[in-house]
Amino acid sequence: MRQTKKLLQELNCRCIRGELPREVKQVAYDSRNVEPGGLFVCIRGSRQDGHAFIREAVERGAVVILTEKGAWKEENSSQEAAKQQKYCVLETPDTRAALASIARQWFDNPQEKLKIVGVTGTKGKTSTAWMIWKMFTADGKKCGLIGTIEVCYGIWQQTIRNTTPESYELYEILRKMVDQGCQYVVMEVSSQALKMHRVDGIMFDAAVFTNLREDHIGAGEHADFAEYMACKQRLFCQCRTGIFNQDDPYWQEMWRGSSCERVFTYGFSRQADYCADRVQLLRGSDRLGVQYHLTRHRTGKNQGEMEAASENSWNVVVNAPGKFSVYNSLAAIAVAEQYQISEVSMEKALHTLQVPGRIEMLPVSPRFIVIVDYAHNAMALDALLRTLRDYHPGRIICIFGCGGNRAAERRFQMGEVAGRLADLVVVTTDNPREENPEKIADEICVGLNAAKGTYGRIPDRRQAIAYGISHAKPGDIVVIAGKGHEMYQEINGKKYPMDDRELAMKCKVW
Repeated sequence: MRQTKKLLQELNCRCIRGELPREVKQVAYDSRNVEPGGLFVCIRGSRQDGHAFIREAVERGAVVILTEKGAWKEENSSQEAAKQQKYCVLETPDTRAALASIARQWFDNPQEKLKIVGVTGTKGKTSTAWMIWKMFTADGKKCGLIGTIEVCYGIWQQTIRNTTPESYELYEILRKMVDQGCQYVVMEVSSQALKMHRVDGIMFDAAVFTNLREDHIGAGEHADFAEYMACKQRLFCQCRTGIFNQDDPYWQEMWRGSSCERVFTYGFSRQADYCADRVQLLRGSDRLGVQYHLTRHRTGKNQGEMEAASENSWNVVVNAPGKFSVYNSLAAIAVAEQYQISEVSMEKALHTLQVPGRIEMLPVSPRFIVIVDYAHNAMALDALLRTLRDYHPGRIICIFGCGGNRAAERRFQMGEVAGRLADLVVVTTDNPREENPEKIADEICVGLNAAKGTYGRIPDRRQAIAYGISHAKPGDIVVIAGKGHEMYQEINGKKYPMDDRELAMKCKVW
């Protein structure tokens, strides 16, 4: 139970029907979850509009309906319910922003009791956030994680639908973490989350920019690259310390107009505060890694000024392959040093690194390497396969499919990339959803044929994985791409248990 006026105290809203009740018993933005005495916030989604469910919310007992300006129509509500129950209708310019404000009040502003680190970028969010979290926990700090793979703090875990949860769930999670004694939180912050006000009201103690590429542009995502970039940039308008990849051409755009009191950069550029060079690729019988020399200039940049520079260096070893692992670890180290995390703790986190479903190496055989990765578009698959090529494998065997009800052009693109960079491709199903998996495979094969790739088709993902592993030879790398950490396969609206890692481990070869 909360006082209604307190919940609404930060909102620009006006009452257009009924009288505002003194208290509400609950807040919901899904009409199916409304309880008697609740406040229902109508938000517009990519598939459904909450304003279409006002009648259901009223019938379930909502006493306050919050709508966007101009969206309310009396006929939206049940006349019978209206006679039996008094309810109030409020309107506000943006109900998503309003939901974040209401959630903050409902959960008593948990963000004020936490130091929150946000990570954004087209690629590398999950791995970078995971590295930072591992460094914090290795150092004994009470730190939670919110991201694509999971939400966790201590022994408490839960899964979420989005990379960054809806604002109500996000504040609920932060409240749980505070109540359990958490002091720090590392979270992935997607462009969609910034666009849809999911992180409104959070002043991030630090924020990381990994990189920016053309992605997530299209129906239900971003109108164009300019909007995509502008949404990413919002994170740095609500943070104190910014940490930027200086090698990315857009890093200064991210910094420009930010609220950052201090800024640190990382990359291969000699001007970066955290600079990597002398990169060596490390390969074992079932492991791939990277080692590099890190020079820490520790200058720090703020608006128009430079602090006095000091310099030290360190040889860094990461239990993950490639140049992108260098970038991700540089970002993590730059963050960790802001919180006085020991070098020993950083080393421990990086030496034992294993991010679920992100270039995750499985002990399937001592004779060849098996990797599970989330690469589910051409850009990610290209980066992954190019990185693995640098390790001079005997062959690369790539097993993948493409998701249904997603951009169809991805299929040709991924097929072309795989055909060009892998030695043998096994085309299979991913999450076909409501689409015909054979049609999806046909479209992948168009790209494979364009690249003159060598491939076979095995629709059953279990059989495809078994085939790829059984045909691996000493020195090969087997890549199972597309689903990563996911533990299901979605077909015609139903999710069936399936974990690529478990399927691969059943094929152990000695």
